[in-house]
Amino acid sequence: MADWKQVIREEWKSRMERAKPGGFFPLVAQGFDEREIIATVDVLLTGRLTMADQVRKFEAKFAKYIGSKYAVMVNSGSSANLLALAVAANPMRKKFLKPGDEVLVPAVCWSTSVWPIVQMGLKPVFVDVSPDTLNIDLKDLRRKITSRTKALMAVHILGNSAPMKEVLALARKHKLLVLEDTCESLGVKADGRYLGSMGDFGCYSFYYSHHITTGEGGMVVCNTQEDYDLLKCLRAHGWSRELSNREALEKANPQVDPRFLFVNLGYNLRPMEVQAAFGLCQLDRLATMNRTRNANRRRIIAALKAHPKWADQMEFPVAGEGTSPVWFGFVALLKAELASHQKSFLKYLSLCEVENRPVVSGNFTRQPGLKLMGIKCNPHDYPGAEAINQRGFFFGLHTEELTDDRIARLADLMLNYKFK
Repeated sequence: MADWKQVIREEWKSRMERAKPGGFFPLVAQGFDEREIIATVDVLLTGRLTMADQVRKFEAKFAKYIGSKYAVMVNSGSSANLLALAVAANPMRKKFLKPGDEVLVPAVCWSTSVWPIVQMGLKPVFVDVSPDTLNIDLKDLRRKITSRTKALMAVHILGNSAPMKEVLALARKHKLLVLEDTCESLGVKADGRYLGSMGDFGCYSFYYSHHITTGEGGMVVCNTQEDYDLLKCLRAHGWSRELSNREALEKANPQVDPRFLFVNLGYNLRPMEVQAAFGLCQLDRLATMNRTRNANRRRIIAALKAHPKWADQMEFPVAGEGTSPVWFGFVALLKAELASHQKSFLKYLSLCEVENRPVVSGNFTRQPGLKLMGIKCNPHDYPGAEAINQRGFFFGLHTEELTDDRIARLADLMLNYKFK
């Protein structure tokens, strides 16, 4: 019988040779190969599906990579944000957020940067962002801090960093809890430290288009035993099974079967073993994929600026101070005088098979779900977010090196659009 791993390698190679490309420039290029498939099949052959040794191994490796003491894997980045907020607002925590407390969050963010705040009975207070970096505007941040402010959700947008040195200084001054939504910025450093490792909690996503993927999946990192215990407890039903004080809890509750002792509220946010096996492979190649993303971005910008039709039609975000970005996608803003072209330009790109997206959710204060939840906002109070909403877009930055011909064609397509 042929070696099963070799059979998979050959089958993968054969299928990739026959695979049809997904248009000229899809949002995501193939970011995995036979190594992840073999690792996944290897786990399946053990007969173990639910969270076990592979998850624990991935958690330990991820924590070491990021520079945090603990890491807890979950089934998505959205679940990571939910779990971190649930722990931050849990009465078993020595210092916890209480209903009605205000949590600052940037006006350009993902929906699940906001909804866990609402779900915990807290009040989201939106802060404007800088169109230059896409991230939180410090002047507006300072204005929004009141006696009711108890936490800050620092969302690192599309591979760039929030101004963490100043954010952390403000947090210390006002005794704010800091949660870092790093779902779009895995592997980014600010002031020499990985994003997600600086606040009380750091959250990551491993969705298929992100810096690494497990298909679906996420991680929360923290640095205290208290938070680590609570993260594990709330991740799995409020169970006592993985707690450091499990024996004491069992002795205190002798009337309850210790195998099914629930000491807190909880969810089922557990990942699967196959996701962790996939993630272990992906983490090994993260640095290489991130370098390729950044190199592709530099080459695309160079091709656009060297093109005979280049006339400063677009602006490109810059790195936050002290930040070494890893750009999640190729982000640009049309010049202000060309804002009226945004929708037609993006439609044109789609027709040219350049898959594109708005910058995250645009100005989130425009989202109708806020009104449903009784949260009133005037979008015009956030001019930076409005600029991004009206002029911004991004398309994929692939983890494979782009050919010169492909970049040249991309630049041609983008600049052949008639802006005037």
